[in-house]
Amino acid sequence: MDRNLKLRAALLAMILGLCCGACSKKQNQPVAKQAPPSQNQAKKHANIWKSETTGKEYRVRIDGDHFYADWVNLPPLAAQRGAYIRTVCQRSGSKWVGTSSIFMPCTVGQGKTEHIADTCHLTLKIEIESVTKDRITGRGQSLKKFDCKSCKVIEAGWANFEWVPAR
Repeated sequence: MDRNLKLRAALLAMILGLCCGACSKKQNQPVAKQAPPSQNQAKKHANIWKSETTGKEYRVRIDGDHFYADWVNLPPLAAQRGAYIRTVCQRSGSKWVGTSSIFMPCTVGQGKTEHIADTCHLTLKIEIESVTKDRITGRGQSLKKFDCKSCKVIEAGWANFEWVPAR
């Protein structure tokens, strides 16, 4: 596996919970629009949600016109290195628009030669299109090409995602 492909796979494994929907079975279905949440709705959504595409879990909080999500089930090694994904969005019309701040180790090589080349800070755009009691849907920037040594995004795209309440 070439270096860029290995790098891309490693970073995408960390980021996909927010940014991936390419694997989602419902990717091409229309997304329901909704009115801004009431205070009672916000309290209902202050819990843990699980990505249907990756299994990653996020603590979600809605406070008025703001949507917050933090990745909570990080792998132990990533957590020890201070890794995080923090999303902050503000209501804009019928959806929330914002960014995900990401701090992740970036690995290169494979097998015995695999090592952390750098720890990268990234900021990717995200849009939350619908929040109901059963589902959170949206789309986020996804990495197509990334340079691990310089922590630079070379090419990004957009991918849908879907979260459900963790049980």
